[in-house]
Amino acid sequence: MLLLLCWSWAVLGQKTELNTTIRADYDASLKLGENYRKFQKFVLVGNSQDYYFAGIQNYLNDTGQYKAKAGIDLQTASDYFQERLLRKEGSTTVFFKYGDDKIRYQEKVNLKWVLYGETKTINGVRCQMAATNKYGRRWIAYFSEEYPQSLGPYKFNGLPGLIFELYDTRDQYHFTLTKAEKYASGFTVNLSPFKEYPKDKYLKAKYNMENTLAAFSGLEIAGEERKYYQSLIEKRKKMYNNPIELKPFE
Repeated sequence: MLLLLCWSWAVLGQKTELNTTIRADYDASLKLGENYRKFQKFVLVGNSQDYYFAGIQNYLNDTGQYKAKAGIDLQTASDYFQERLLRKEGSTTVFFKYGDDKIRYQEKVNLKWVLYGETKTINGVRCQMAATNKYGRRWIAYFSEEYPQSLGPYKFNGLPGLIFELYDTRDQYHFTLTKAEKYASGFTVNLSPFKEYPKDKYLKAKYNMENTLAAFSGLEIAGEERKYYQSLIEKRKKMYNNPIELKPFE
């Protein structure tokens, strides 16, 4: 009984609840590799400071909203950008699933924004420009104080309003808000299945999952078959060789 109670407390302790006030949808253009650009939709739900951010498929999976269409079940399919983020009480957790493997890390994100007088209108809303240097890139953001939530795509937050547009100066990662609406609902994320690592070990584990034969664990691979799977890995390395964080510890 004592062991059961301890297990229950541990699991419940990993469930994070957000009292959300807003949902923002983004369209994104992602240059994931030198010759590999994809377009993807993202969802952000949160309140004035805390939020969850993920590709649309993972959002539907995490919230139990996914429904198979025409008899085709794509629930296990990943978004091109597979990591999900949860910011709560000043800390950001990044979590990732590959097959049956689930990992995560937590960090404090410190962004130093510079505000500019330049403005532009995005989806009928007047937005102000800001910029920051982070993760090996220079980022330009346009935010609106009409939406007081200090939120934005990925790990970018801390401005006086919601970020409507975010891109790096190489235009390799470009997010544009398509819709913002009130979203007064509870939102729960269960992190208990995700093994926690320090960020450096998380990145190494993620690389091994995606770019070594460990990605095919459970299969007996030898001879010509091994060469075939290795060729798939080499192809993937070329497709995904431009991470959003060029310098993960900057």
